[in-house]
Amino acid sequence: MASIPISVKILMLIGQIILACIYGTFGTILTVLLFLRIGPKKFFRRVDRPSPPPQATDPVYGEHGMIKLKSSNVTLHYVSKGSSDHPLMLFVHGFPECWYTWRYQIKYFSKNYRVVAIDQRGYGLSSKPSNIGDYKVETLVRDIADIIEQLGYKSCVLVGHDWGAIVSWACAMLYPNLIDKLIIMNVPHPAAYRNNLSLKQIRRSWYMFFYQVPFIPELLLASDDFAILKKAFYTKPMSLINKHNMTADDLEVFTYTFSQKGTPKSAINYYRAIFRHQRDDLQVQVTVPVLIIWGCQDGALGEELADASQNYCSDVRLKKIRNASHWVQQDVPDEVNQYMEAFLNEKSAMKHTTNQ
Repeated sequence: MASIPISVKILMLIGQIILACIYGTFGTILTVLLFLRIGPKKFFRRVDRPSPPPQATDPVYGEHGMIKLKSSNVTLHYVSKGSSDHPLMLFVHGFPECWYTWRYQIKYFSKNYRVVAIDQRGYGLSSKPSNIGDYKVETLVRDIADIIEQLGYKSCVLVGHDWGAIVSWACAMLYPNLIDKLIIMNVPHPAAYRNNLSLKQIRRSWYMFFYQVPFIPELLLASDDFAILKKAFYTKPMSLINKHNMTADDLEVFTYTFSQKGTPKSAINYYRAIFRHQRDDLQVQVTVPVLIIWGCQDGALGEELADASQNYCSDVRLKKIRNASHWVQQDVPDEVNQYMEAFLNEKSAMKHTTNQ
């Protein structure tokens, strides 16, 4: 693929700076208004969480472990379930989540796979490097390559959602030999996003520009004991459709993750790094077999981006679930698991879209 002309890159950079200024100001005003509305005591309220909640340590989800990656010395927390004799299925979470977002899939697929769900660098108990450059996409992908090898495998079924899907797309482009099959949930191929970016989508993605502002986004995320997490999962436009699939105990696992020192800053640094360290070679065709599962009630990403992503895959299936949110694997786990299982059992290549 031809590289983007320098003049276009300069215009894109100027556009990003302008949008960061606009939405950075907007987000800062929202943060100040929240501070004034609830008061400093509630704004800075934090609950001490010295140990993980019971849901996070339930043995039904497998065993917890830590692995030090050879290329970076970063240590990742992970949960593993299933026999080591089985093929590896590696799950990569998004924002603002952790390994626990895959709880329904862990239980379902551990019969036939060694299922491993990681906390990406910067999250929960995993290492939290301090520099924005430590969260470049290619660095996150290197983490995936390392963990596959260090778990004793040559390849895996790679499953990603949200930021985990961004990393998984990139892994398929940079290390296709490591992926037997790729399963993506509610994030488009990077080229589909760039080439189909509309004013409507920019408004949906306003938070990405706000996150370029220093310090303020971390304050907002942590305010009132991370109340924004509850809002993300329970309040429109991002809320789950089937809210009973996210109990208060489930929410506490995510809150515990973000209560770990450094997690808010590290998680937001993902967004800062992707703006500052863009690569043309992450706009190319994906050659491994791909399943895209898309919850159509996504408040952050338009359905048209799922359609466009098919143009950048050689071997792809797109499954749309009409009555599901951005958090599709938690919202409709039975449907998601069925689509995944059918894809994993396929032998022949096919290219089609299914609406449910």
